Amino acid sequence: MLINSGTSRSLVLSGNIHDLFFIREENNTDYIPLVPFLSRSWDIPGFILIVYELNGPIRFAQESEREKVKEAFNLWRGTPEADLDINATAGTSRSSRLGGASLGSLDAATKPSDASFTQYMNDAIGSPTLALEVLRQFCLLSRSTNAQGEKLLPEKLIILIEATDMLLPEGEIRSLSLPDRHRVSIVQDWISDSNFMNGNDTVVFIAESPSLVNSRIIRLPQVVTVEIPAPGMAERQHFISWFNNTPKLVEKPLNLWGSQAQLAMLTAGLSLQALRQMLLSACYSGEKLQPEDVIEKVSEFIQAQLGEDVVEFKKPAHSLKDIVGNQKLVDFLKTQLIPRITSTGPDAIPGMSVCGPIGSGKTFIFEGLAGELDIPVLVLKNIRSMWFGQTDVIFERLRRLLMALVKVLIFVDEADTQFGGVGRDAHSTERRLTGKIQAMMSDPQLRGNITWLLMTARIYNLSPDLRREGRVGDIVVPVLDPSGDDREAFLRWTLAKVFRGSLPDDAVERLLKVTEDYSAASFASLRSDLEAASLFKKDSETTDKLTLDEIIAVAEDRILPNIGPIRQYQTLQALLNCTRKSLLPGDYSPEIRESWLKEIARLEATGVTG
Repeated sequence: MLINSGTSRSLVLSGNIHDLFFIREENNTDYIPLVPFLSRSWDIPGFILIVYELNGPIRFAQESEREKVKEAFNLWRGTPEADLDINATAGTSRSSRLGGASLGSLDAATKPSDASFTQYMNDAIGSPTLALEVLRQFCLLSRSTNAQGEKLLPEKLIILIEATDMLLPEGEIRSLSLPDRHRVSIVQDWISDSNFMNGNDTVVFIAESPSLVNSRIIRLPQVVTVEIPAPGMAERQHFISWFNNTPKLVEKPLNLWGSQAQLAMLTAGLSLQALRQMLLSACYSGEKLQPEDVIEKVSEFIQAQLGEDVVEFKKPAHSLKDIVGNQKLVDFLKTQLIPRITSTGPDAIPGMSVCGPIGSGKTFIFEGLAGELDIPVLVLKNIRSMWFGQTDVIFERLRRLLMALVKVLIFVDEADTQFGGVGRDAHSTERRLTGKIQAMMSDPQLRGNITWLLMTARIYNLSPDLRREGRVGDIVVPVLDPSGDDREAFLRWTLAKVFRGSLPDDAVERLLKVTEDYSAASFASLRSDLEAASLFKKDSETTDKLTLDEIIAVAEDRILPNIGPIRQYQTLQALLNCTRKSLLPGDYSPEIRESWLKEIARLEATGVTG
């Protein structure tokens, strides 16, 4: 539509450009790469399709079209065609044939040259700068007329240029090599020419990401970017069916654990290339394809696309039944949160924030939530790249992946360090990244399929734009140190492996006093110390591994790390940012909230900022 309407004559195809695409021709159907797909789809009357591949020749979809352009080109330049063969001359020196001159050094419209069409086509092989200039000249030729006012080339041109990110790499002009700068200049002049913009020819640049194409080109208002999405459920199911019914690929039907629809659902996130590879492997082995095999393939593909240091596909080994204490929070997760995460309707939530002091058990609890849900978990580890421009590319791959996934939980630990700010002091890359993440969190297309889970002990450092309602601010859950019955539950869990008898009330009171300021991590550490003490105990004749006195002795010998004020500050911030009164300890009132603010101010005045 963009081409037919003339909306733009300069397009950038990005996204899933390395995948397979379905084409139907007469009685034959096939899945083929993008450039052959476009070449066949756009090979229609009234158009001449030209393809340029880096380090390859300039190709025409039809030999007859090449001859038309050749005749018009030589007539336009007033040059008789020498008897040259492209294969015979491709390896000779360009400078020896043209005296060192390139087409870009001549004004083709006013200065005829002795070089012919065939010579220029030969010279363009292995010379991307000259190739781009030749293609630009073809567009000038397409708009030219003879003495009678007739167009030399009545057909419209569609020019496909592969690997645009290598031809026109991103970077400041002064940092680019001279050939790179020359190519950027050629293309900028080409697509900024008003006659070209008002003409009928179209140039299509192909690159995985617009961020990799030089900004002098990609930011021109007349350049329109068209993203090719990752295959959805319908496309994957069609490919599986086509594959299974194509004799040249399979000698016998696929051996699946379930239906083709189930396989299509489970392969969400895979490209058709990766899906084809998996199906071919399954057919070769002859073994039944199991869900765990598919999940492993999807995990490998995602990590290969984004990088193992960026994302991890995780399957938690525990669930909510393994959570100690935190009964109020666990009940909230089961009754309020899980139904909204699993929903695909308007009650689905885009995400939530989890805060609380370090060592309170945030990660363990919400990994248990993920295990309870039994849905894929993507752990976002580091989306910022040290390489210029790669952060945007990683984000675009992530977004393309998420658009194809169905029901996934994105787990971001230490979220306050993962995303930058949007203020004027933040780096432009950080501002851009944070802005894109925020937009994705509130994207209605992803609502119900993607749930963001941001974990941080420093909720106050998380961007307010991220914390607003409609993103992860709908539900801010505090995970606090255990108190009341939860503390006693933690205590009994701590002693479970070293003391088998029933605890007397006075022993419980004594131990609760010793562990008065303990966090979940502190109880876990004490449990480890007690188990170590039981292993080194000489008297193995006793019924219990440790006596109560021995347990108390180990507990009383411990000194907690000197991080109490910092944890207090983080606890107060978690209380202050909580969005549910039912998750707060005790009664809530404006006066209590005011007391939290005053205590935060007091701690900040003493230099405690978390």
